[in-house]
Amino acid sequence: MKNTDHTTRTLLLSRWSPELLLVSRGSAENMDKGTTELSSGRSEIRAFDISNVTDGKPYDYATQGKLIGWGLRNSVGVAEEPITGGIYSVENSADELHRSGKDIHEDNPGEEMNFHGYLNGSTENQGGNYGYPSCFALWNTDIPDVGKMVVGSQFALDPSPTLNDTTCAEDHVAPRLTFKVRYL
Repeated sequence: MKNTDHTTRTLLLSRWSPELLLVSRGSAENMDKGTTELSSGRSEIRAFDISNVTDGKPYDYATQGKLIGWGLRNSVGVAEEPITGGIYSVENSADELHRSGKDIHEDNPGEEMNFHGYLNGSTENQGGNYGYPSCFALWNTDIPDVGKMVVGSQFALDPSPTLNDTTCAEDHVAPRLTFKVRYL
């Protein structure tokens, strides 16, 4: 699990499925284009069965475990809702972004709270692609060609016929909550 720049990792032992360990691995850099390939093992959350780890064989993060979600730049906060067992993550989004040549990084993209379903049966959103590094959550609607997008909409940085705001919305899982962290 070596990375060239970023090194975020988050672990969560499930209370609802105590044999599962969730591992979130972040991107290798701000805009990690390699994460468009699921086989990279980066920008993903996976669940591993640790009920029988005594065999001494290491897990291969990129190919083993249950895929909980991918296209998640740096999900540094991963939690299990205590009453229902729903899995949520908080994603720190990318920096220094431009859309159609305009610097939008002061107010976009938004940080995301994402829902990943339940470990005990429901597969709502599980294994889904949440967009990074191709699509981002809109925080401030003062961007070029905003159209009818609202806060939380998925947008592409440089819209093209094959990757645009519509394909971002249709092909990726939108966040449950979009917010912006302000530093004073």
